Amino acid sequence: MDVHVPFLLWAFLFLEVISSSPVPAKLFGEIRSPGYPKPYPNNNISIWDIHVPKGYVVKLTFRYFDLEPSESCFYDYVKIKADKKDLGRYCGQLGSTTGNHPGRKEFVSKGNRMHLAFHSDFSNEDNGTVIPYRGFLAYYQAVDLNECDPNNAAEKDERPQCQHFCHNYVGGYFCSCRTGYQLQSDHHSCRAECSNELFTEASGYLSSPDYPQPYPEDLRCNYSIRLEKGLSIILKFLEPFEIDDHQQVHCPYDQLKIQAQGREIGEFCGKESPGSIETNSNEVDILFLTDESGFSRGWKIRYTSEKIRCPQPVPQDQFTIIRDLQPVYQFQDYFIVSCKTGYNLMEGNRKLLSFTAVCQADGTWHQSMPRCEIVNCGNPPALTNGAFSYVNKPADNSYQAVITYRCNEPYYHIVTGPGGENFTCSPEGTWVDGDGRVRIPACLPVCGKPVNPVTEVQRILGGKAARRGSFPWQALTGIHGRGGGALLGDRWILTAAHTIFPKGAIGKNANLDELAEEANVFLGHTSVEELLKMGNHPVRRIFIHPDYNPKDDHNFDGDIALLELKHPVTLGPTVLPICLPDATNTTFYMDGHVGYVSGFGVEKYFISNHLKYVSLPAVAREKCQSWLDSKKNDVPMVFSENMFCAGFLTVKQDTCQGDSGSVLTALDTESGRWVATGIVSWGIGCAEGYGFYTKIINYLDWIKGIVKEDKL
Repeated sequence: MDVHVPFLLWAFLFLEVISSSPVPAKLFGEIRSPGYPKPYPNNNISIWDIHVPKGYVVKLTFRYFDLEPSESCFYDYVKIKADKKDLGRYCGQLGSTTGNHPGRKEFVSKGNRMHLAFHSDFSNEDNGTVIPYRGFLAYYQAVDLNECDPNNAAEKDERPQCQHFCHNYVGGYFCSCRTGYQLQSDHHSCRAECSNELFTEASGYLSSPDYPQPYPEDLRCNYSIRLEKGLSIILKFLEPFEIDDHQQVHCPYDQLKIQAQGREIGEFCGKESPGSIETNSNEVDILFLTDESGFSRGWKIRYTSEKIRCPQPVPQDQFTIIRDLQPVYQFQDYFIVSCKTGYNLMEGNRKLLSFTAVCQADGTWHQSMPRCEIVNCGNPPALTNGAFSYVNKPADNSYQAVITYRCNEPYYHIVTGPGGENFTCSPEGTWVDGDGRVRIPACLPVCGKPVNPVTEVQRILGGKAARRGSFPWQALTGIHGRGGGALLGDRWILTAAHTIFPKGAIGKNANLDELAEEANVFLGHTSVEELLKMGNHPVRRIFIHPDYNPKDDHNFDGDIALLELKHPVTLGPTVLPICLPDATNTTFYMDGHVGYVSGFGVEKYFISNHLKYVSLPAVAREKCQSWLDSKKNDVPMVFSENMFCAGFLTVKQDTCQGDSGSVLTALDTESGRWVATGIVSWGIGCAEGYGFYTKIINYLDWIKGIVKEDKL
C-alpha cells in the first residue's frame, strides 16, 4: 500500500532537486520531463520559460503525458501559466478517473511567452509494488498573433489600438485611416487632412470632415477655390448646418470663416445656415477651426460660378455674318465672323483669313468687329497675241465681273479648256473659267493661210517677184551663205541640213551651239534690203536629223533641220507659219501635182534681192529615177525613199543656189490651207532637169517630237 506523507513534512526530510530552463526564442520546439522516456525522478522541480518572437503567440500541446494521478494533482503535476494567468494544473494518466489529464488540449498564450513548471514528490520508484510514471513529452510552436482581433488584449507595453483600421500580417500589424484622414506619427491615431485643399473646377462640393456625421475635434482646415479670371464664385450652404456655438459669445468654440481675395465675408457658427453667398470673386478661402470638445454635424457647400457678360456683337455692314449668334455672351464665349460670298474680311487695310473674338475677364471683346469688303480680282491676266473684253463689269474688276478672251485673228486661233472662253471673278479673288479653273486660253498660230495667196504660175529664174503676204512663212537664213527656210508655229524654222553643214565642209564650225550663235534668220518681207533693216531673229538651238551625213557628197538622205528661235515672233499679214501635211495624204507627191517654191536664190547668175516663186509639178518616181540614171556616169547621186523630185526637163523653171532650205508648198483643198510638202535639197545644175526635195511627210514624227505637235 502506498502511503503518502504530507509534502511540507517531506520537504524537511528530503532535499528537492530544482532546475530552471529558459527556452531560446524559436518558432517551435519540444519539452521533456527529466529523464523522459524513463521515469521521472523523485523530488524534482523543473521550470521552463518559453518565448517566441514578438507578433506571435505560444501554442503548447502534449504528445505524451503520464504523471501520478492524485486529487487536485496534489503530489506530481505540471502547471502552465501565460499572460500572468494560470492555464491549469495537470496530472494522471490517459483514461484515469483521478487527476486532470490534459488530453489533446491546446494551450495558447495571448502574448509571446509561456511558463511551464513540473513538480514530483518522493514516491515515483519501482520497489516491486509501485509502477513508476514516465513523465511527459510536449511540443510548442509560434503562431501568428492577430493583433487586430479585439479579443486579443494587448500587453501593457503595447501601443493603443488603431483608431480607424487595423491590418494584420504575419508577425505584426499596421494601422490606416479613412479617406480624408492622415495617420499620425504614433502610427495608430488619425487626424483629418483638410489643410491646403485646392478646388479649381468651375463647380463642386466641399464639406467639414465626416459630414453629416460629427466632425473631429481640434481641426485646422483651410479650403481654397481658385477659378479663372472672369468668373464669380457663388456659395450655397446645404442642410443640415451645425457648428458648435455659445449663446452669449459669437462663435467662441468652432468657427467657419470665409474670405474673398483677402476681403472678409463673414464668420459663421450655430444652426442657422448662411444660405447663398455671391462672392463676386474668382478666389475664395474658407477656414474651419474647432476646439477639443463638441458634437456638431458640421457643414457642406455646393459652389458654382457665373461668367461675366460681354456686349452683344453688332455687324458693321450688311455683308457681315455672325455665325451661331447667341442671345447672351459670357466670359470665354466667342463669336466667329465671316462674310457673304464674294467679300473679304478686312481689318483696316489687312485681309483676314478668319476672325474670332473672345469675351475677356473684364467684360470686353479682345478685338473689334471687322468689316466686309467686296473681292477684287485685279486686272485679268494678259493673253499673249490676244486680248479680253468685259461681258459684265462691276466696279474695279470685283466679284462676279465677267470677261471673254479673243485672239488676234486671223493670225492666231484661240484654244480653251472645257470651261470655255468666258472668265469670272471668283469669291477667292481669281479669274476662273466655266469649270472654276484658274487657267487662261492660249492663242496658237494659224498656219497656211496667207493674206495674198498665189494663184498664178511664175518662174523663180527670171520669174515675177512675190507679193507681200503670198509666202509669209518664207525665211532668209545666213549660216554658210544664203539659204531659205519656212516658219513653223511662232518660233521654229524648217530648213535643209546642208545649209548648216554643207557637203564637204564638215569640221568647219561643226559645233551646233556656236553655229546657233552665228546664225541669222530674217522674216517678214519680200525685200532682202528691208529684211536686213528689220533685224535678225536670234537662234537658240539647232537640230539636225541624225540620218544626215555631210561627209557623203552623193547622198542627201535626212537633209532636214530645225532652228529654234530665242523668242517667239509676232504673227501678222507678212509673218505666218506654213502647215505640215497630214501623214495620210500622199496626193501631194503624185505625178503632176503642182506646188510652189519661193526663195531668194540665184537669178540670171546674180543673187536676187527680192523674193521670187515658181510653180513646179511633182514627178513620178520612176521618171525621176530614169532621168537620174541617165546622169549617173557624170554624178552618181542617191535617190532614197525620203526624197521626191519636181520640175521640168524642157521648161527652164527651177530652184537654184540660195533657195536651199526653202519649202515646196501645196494647197490642201480639204482644209483650204497651204502645207509644206518638200524642202529644196539638191539638183544637177539650175533649170537643167528635175530638182530633188526632202520628203517632209516621212519626217513628221521627228519634227513633231522636237517642236511638240500641240504648238503647230
